[in-house]
Amino acid sequence: MTLNVAQTDLLDKIAAGEGPQQEFKRTIDNGESVAGEIVAFANSDGGTLFVGVEDDGSIAGVAQPDAVFQTLSHLCRDRCIPPISPVIEQFAVDGRALLALTVKPELNRLKPYRTAGGRFYVRVGRDKQDATGRELVRIAQAAGELHYDESPVWGAGLSELSLPAFESYHRLQFSLPLQEQLAQSDLSLADLLRNLRLLHFLDGERFLSVAGVLLFGESPQRWLPQSRVSAVAFAGRDEDGDILDRREITGRLPEIIEESRLFLDRNIRKPAREHGFGREDIHLYDRKALGEALVNAVAHRDYSLSGSQIRLFVYDDRVEIRSPGRLPNSITLENIKLGVHAERNRAICTLLTQLGYMSAIGTGVPRLILRLSRQLSGRDPEFLFVGEELRVRIWARQGF
Repeated sequence: MTLNVAQTDLLDKIAAGEGPQQEFKRTIDNGESVAGEIVAFANSDGGTLFVGVEDDGSIAGVAQPDAVFQTLSHLCRDRCIPPISPVIEQFAVDGRALLALTVKPELNRLKPYRTAGGRFYVRVGRDKQDATGRELVRIAQAAGELHYDESPVWGAGLSELSLPAFESYHRLQFSLPLQEQLAQSDLSLADLLRNLRLLHFLDGERFLSVAGVLLFGESPQRWLPQSRVSAVAFAGRDEDGDILDRREITGRLPEIIEESRLFLDRNIRKPAREHGFGREDIHLYDRKALGEALVNAVAHRDYSLSGSQIRLFVYDDRVEIRSPGRLPNSITLENIKLGVHAERNRAICTLLTQLGYMSAIGTGVPRLILRLSRQLSGRDPEFLFVGEELRVRIWARQGF
């Protein structure tokens, strides 16, 4: 929720009490602490700091509103790193002055923010809390400042590379055998991989990147066990039904995509109409729509979430793909349907595009998933968040 504090609804907002996007301060008596509250809003989903309001929501007012206004401005500029751009407003309630400082995410994209004292905070419920290392990585990823898939996988050395897999990709991408290019360019395999940003040299050792392990590793799940897909087919419309088929799908990402497609082909019903001596198969789903949703999940999931894998569920009336991680950058559940996109995993998306699994134009959601599914089933697919998981529901054709 983006807060736009206006005097007409000011009291309603204060009456709602403190929460994930509202904080009350009677006075500004500790600059570092107040800067921490502002930083927490900036690193989270934004919010408003009300000054001159007691913890219980009663209006105390401030004696010198102009001075408080300047102090808040200085805190955002001098004690928040990088500086935060706030919206500061002054109000009068029953003759008492109070100020509202609003942090809007769209004005503050240089995450993660910290205080001058070196503390990174996030907003959790009614409080600010120190951000964990993993949260900092995710904040930077969401802001587009860090691509996790380009980071090294500690311990996954050059011996982890599947040479046949990389050679196959290389021939497809460069129309040249790998050994021939190495000879012509006078490069070693390690140098070529480094130039492709698939290998890192760290302290005299060589480690494949996350993308390198996932696309060309001998055993990707040894290093990144979360990169598998858990596929389940249910007899019914919910998870209480009998399990008809279950599979843990592992391997390199192209193998995972192909095996997931086979799982769908095996478990989606194939009804038909009889016409005399003939038979007309009835398609319950558009294959292109299902394929696009599946590839998107593999390409865009948050691989830094080590305890969560993609889950592929087949029900009687729908296919549901559950992908770990929030949407990156400025992507929302609304504008993703219009074709607005951002690459969380830049290297993975590039490699899957080069291998022919993705399109570089980024319009698959409105062009394939939404349009084709709607044409076949008469229902729009659903995009929703449950916790830290994006769920895409594609509905089966009914009434045939």
